[in-house]
Amino acid sequence: MCEPCLRPTTRQTKETVIVRVVSQRARQFHQNHPICDMLGLNLNHPRFVLDDTDLTQRAEDHFRGDFPKFGDWGMNLVVAKGGVTLLTDEYRALWNLQPERRAKRDGESLFLTLAVPNATQTVLAELDRFLLNVEKAPDSVHLVRTVSDLDGSREAGKVALLMAANRADWFGDSPGVLRQFSRLGLRMITIGQATRELGWDPSSETRSGGRLTELGVRMIAEMNQCGILIDLAHSNDPCALDVIEISETPVVDTHSCPRALSPGENRAIPDEVMRAISKRGGVLGIMPPISRQPGEAPFETIDPDEMASTLEQIRYAVDVMGVEAVGIGTHFTTALMPALTDALLDDGFTEADTAAIMGGNFLRVLRHVLPES
Repeated sequence: MCEPCLRPTTRQTKETVIVRVVSQRARQFHQNHPICDMLGLNLNHPRFVLDDTDLTQRAEDHFRGDFPKFGDWGMNLVVAKGGVTLLTDEYRALWNLQPERRAKRDGESLFLTLAVPNATQTVLAELDRFLLNVEKAPDSVHLVRTVSDLDGSREAGKVALLMAANRADWFGDSPGVLRQFSRLGLRMITIGQATRELGWDPSSETRSGGRLTELGVRMIAEMNQCGILIDLAHSNDPCALDVIEISETPVVDTHSCPRALSPGENRAIPDEVMRAISKRGGVLGIMPPISRQPGEAPFETIDPDEMASTLEQIRYAVDVMGVEAVGIGTHFTTALMPALTDALLDDGFTEADTAAIMGGNFLRVLRHVLPES
């Protein structure tokens, strides 16, 4: 039986949308249907980068996921994403000022900078640490490399973990380096983040015109060949449309929202890009606009207006793209997933449509993109 830790349940009153115990309805639904978080585990987080957190052990003091809690929340698949990080003296005080700061942290340095002397080594070390955690928990989690892994994980009652990374600094202009990471099990790349890269532009870059360079075109083809899913979550509009047109396989946006409802959000995407993703068989992961707890404390309640806003975004995306093109990417707050299941059902979504949004659609894309075996 599940212990009452960081697990949400359905709305009980106007004031209470989520509590720590998963509702029986959500628990049963997650047993009957595959549930996927398109962005659930942050391998760049200080807890992992600095503290070397053991992901195989349950942590009760924060809402972020670990392997035991992913099982509690009834997850079938969770995307775990790393990327380029560097600990620098210039930003020594930053981690100490964060609300989740612990004792004995004085003088520690952290900054997610892009000025990394050896990006390949940095990402390799970060993903290696994650893989060591996966290897320590063979009875509860399984790294997804192939379509066969998707099926085998669910049949064995294990949480499937999809290893991903941000940006392209770490493979640069080398298809060979990209292939080596693919052999390690990397299966998704979020192209473009924060600054211009050799192949493409991020959402923050608007003056350049933003389409793929010739190198970018070649790298997209290499990702297709390697069975690596392309994530557009940080791409600007021209780049996203270019990738969608050029890629031979469906692409996704793992964590975003419709620009029509969030015009000030840097990563929100317009209807044109949403329709293009859908037309090519891809999926948009709605990122719930639900406030994170102060100090990363476990969730007790969710603001009902924030849950209503989440449902509004999902319905808008369904209207524009079709229900088969919408998923959920919580941006590292997987604890919300059971509450989202209940909220969708309460809002009138059918069981089939709820199952598609909560995981079925993303699994369909993975079956199309990943190697068979």
